[in-house]
Amino acid sequence: MDIESSSRRGSATAALVAGLLWIAGCASVPPLASSTAPPESFTDSASLAPYTLGPGDLLRVTVFGHAELAPPEFPLRIDPQGNLSLPLTGPIEIAGKSVVEAREQIEQALGTYLIDPAVGLSVEEYAARRAFVLGEVRKPGAYVLDRPITALQALSLAGGVGDGGDRDQVALLRVRDNELQVHIFNADTPGLDGLVVVEPDDLIFVRISKSGAFREQIIPVLQASTPIFGAITNLIVVSDALKN
Repeated sequence: MDIESSSRRGSATAALVAGLLWIAGCASVPPLASSTAPPESFTDSASLAPYTLGPGDLLRVTVFGHAELAPPEFPLRIDPQGNLSLPLTGPIEIAGKSVVEAREQIEQALGTYLIDPAVGLSVEEYAARRAFVLGEVRKPGAYVLDRPITALQALSLAGGVGDGGDRDQVALLRVRDNELQVHIFNADTPGLDGLVVVEPDDLIFVRISKSGAFREQIIPVLQASTPIFGAITNLIVVSDALKN
């Protein structure tokens, strides 16, 4: 592939991603293909970890016997501070809790005003956690993390590696404490790096095969996609891990 052709392809990918990010960001994660499931022991341990609630999640709350306190036809959204507000209780901090823990927290708060309150709680819309799969994949975009998934499974959600993608070196990038963490795995034989559990705001990137270094390919895509990638883009620029 010549340089001009590669450049046109990279620009087209960036434009496509920019349009897809906001669409995919609110979509629920589709069922995982069984062929991408990790070893049984890993799947079992991951599935035991419950989804924890966060700002932006939309919840349906039912206070049995007191429908006026939380009409089920009007779901409630967790505010940016991680609180859910009910008429009697005011703000209740539930971010970081599982659905079961949040329900118990709400019942405890209502217990100040009601005798043995019973609460039903379900998630209508997951908005707090999402990860991004970009580059040479079939369905680039943002994916909501409504359950624990691995890097390989996240790649599968995006349709897998595209025809021109590098299957040998798929990168999972994560920013923690202003440091860039990099996991490189093979899409066919992922090893431990491919079984890393994806965390909110993780970025999985597949570069075009035999067409330049990670750094050269990923930065234009991130810059054209969305401002939220500013921090990770700056770290990639100075990272030795992605210079090849």
